[in-house]
Amino acid sequence: MGGEGMSELGNTLKDARLKKGLQLEDIQNITKIQKRYLEAIEEGNLEILPGHFYARAFVKSYAEAVGLDPDVVLEQIKDTPFAQPQMEEPKVPLRRMKQEKTLFQPSKWLSRVLLGLFAALIICVIVIGVGQLSKSQSDGESAQQPQGVVDDDQTEPNNPEQPSQEPEETPEPEASNKPVLSYLAREGNAYKYELTGVEQIELSMTASERCWFSLSKDGQNGEKVESVEMAAGSVKQWTMSGTSAAWLRIGAPQNVKIEVNGQALDTSIMGSSAQNISIILKQ
Repeated sequence: MGGEGMSELGNTLKDARLKKGLQLEDIQNITKIQKRYLEAIEEGNLEILPGHFYARAFVKSYAEAVGLDPDVVLEQIKDTPFAQPQMEEPKVPLRRMKQEKTLFQPSKWLSRVLLGLFAALIICVIVIGVGQLSKSQSDGESAQQPQGVVDDDQTEPNNPEQPSQEPEETPEPEASNKPVLSYLAREGNAYKYELTGVEQIELSMTASERCWFSLSKDGQNGEKVESVEMAAGSVKQWTMSGTSAAWLRIGAPQNVKIEVNGQALDTSIMGSSAQNISIILKQ
């Protein structure tokens, strides 16, 4: 579709809006689409919309809001090229990366355990050696006493020799199977979370109003799982095994309730425009 055709499409939608006596702000409230995108549609500048999928969703929502047949309207833009949305990869602060690297250095922890066991072993050897030396001295004094003569000051030891005690091993803490979802950082419109205590990612979304989303596994550039617009009251659930991360892009976060392995993910802190959510599985 050329520039002239897109302008004709924009004029059609604008005329339908004006016939209903609606302002762009009214269409924005009905469709939850930002006003600048609505203006771009009416002016025929569909190339600035965030990708073909979102352009079709915006035009369809606009057509429905002004009472036009969305299928007829969408047919007019099926061959229109669109720019791909630019999504920033969330950046983890360097200080946090250094802290995480320091926390997971098994060599330091192992060195401390081995040092403690070695010290305990030396103490045991000293205790055993002192006990054997005392026993040898006691046996030598008993051999020098004449037979039949009992020393009033000498008494039989009441307590047998205590066996040496091996150092007790510290039991390993049992791994918790309870999922824990932790908020890590925010970079622009990207929010990063860490999931621990589980072996797979279980994601649930419940829409209170219309909302579009795109879900991928293994990060932003990984395999696409699903990309669709959710109607109000609809529920979507996924179980993603064999992956270490999930990437979710949502058009209107405040219109959807998200749970990760039964843990609520707070979307009230996010803006009303499209947001990116990264969930990293830490085992």
